[in-house]
Amino acid sequence: MASQSAMNLGMIPGGLSSGGRVASAAVRCPACDEPMRSAAVERYGKYERFACSACELEFWEPREMPDAGWYEQMYRGRDQQLLPLEPGHKYFLADPHAPGSGALLDIGCGTGNFLAASHHAGYRVTGLELDRNAASFAEQLLDVDTVLPLTITGFVERHPEAKFDVVTFFEVLEHQAAPREFLDRVRACLRSGGLIALSVPNRYRWLTGPDVLDYPPNHFLRWSAAALTKFLSAQGFEILSLREQPPGITHTAQMINMALRTGLTRPKAGEPSRSFRDVMQMKREEAEAALRATPTMRERMLGVLGRIKYAACFPLAVAALPYVRMRGYKGTYMYCLAKKRD
Repeated sequence: MASQSAMNLGMIPGGLSSGGRVASAAVRCPACDEPMRSAAVERYGKYERFACSACELEFWEPREMPDAGWYEQMYRGRDQQLLPLEPGHKYFLADPHAPGSGALLDIGCGTGNFLAASHHAGYRVTGLELDRNAASFAEQLLDVDTVLPLTITGFVERHPEAKFDVVTFFEVLEHQAAPREFLDRVRACLRSGGLIALSVPNRYRWLTGPDVLDYPPNHFLRWSAAALTKFLSAQGFEILSLREQPPGITHTAQMINMALRTGLTRPKAGEPSRSFRDVMQMKREEAEAALRATPTMRERMLGVLGRIKYAACFPLAVAALPYVRMRGYKGTYMYCLAKKRD
């Protein structure tokens, strides 16, 4: 998921007003190209979030994707370990519409957890991962030389003849600055009638506070089921499966924990923020200092108390889950399998 990441297709700037903010009249939806007729719905740092009334996508301006070094810096704690399979991975491997074998390209493969599972299931796997440390770990794990530290653009340019039965990109599409161009590169890698499988954070997932990962320059796009369906259909794909994850015990515990905010972890006046949402806005040198800083005694104590508080939320989550499900709340992820229309 770390580097689920990041296929750099460049910057798609919006029109800036004289005050430095994006002028909505100059902004067009990156999915359907409709001009924005309403002002931004949120501002964070230099970024503004817009909502497209035509296709339901929400997106940030400006959109300038970070380079490989940024992902290696921000996700380095996760580039040398094999993480559990994500829900989207499991949905694909169990999907009756999936082919079950063939050549598979996984974009943003991280440290190779899904590649390993797909290889075991019978696929011939190739992975792309912009984080070079994660790519190296995945190659060693699988004992293959088909995990490449390339963007999808770089791969298509270097291997224009390569064609796959399935191209997967789990937790990748939300990172894209230019989703239509990204999908064009994906189509170029598919055989006739080939499939794509993906997952994204569900824009309508149940949240009791801000998701600190869901801000630029980490995420630029917020997808709903309607937005994703319209986008893929317009780009020449037929939806075969679309699944919105229901909330589970862990998600419910996280939302209860988030709702019971104490404010104790807020930095004191003059102290730099350690929140990922704030750190990723910093210049690289400042971010490096914040990431490497030794926690103070107060921070260590608050960390222990925070873990105790979170653990205490699980019994509450078990009791609350039937009500959460009854209300129709949605979980974090949304999975989709689609077929290329030739």
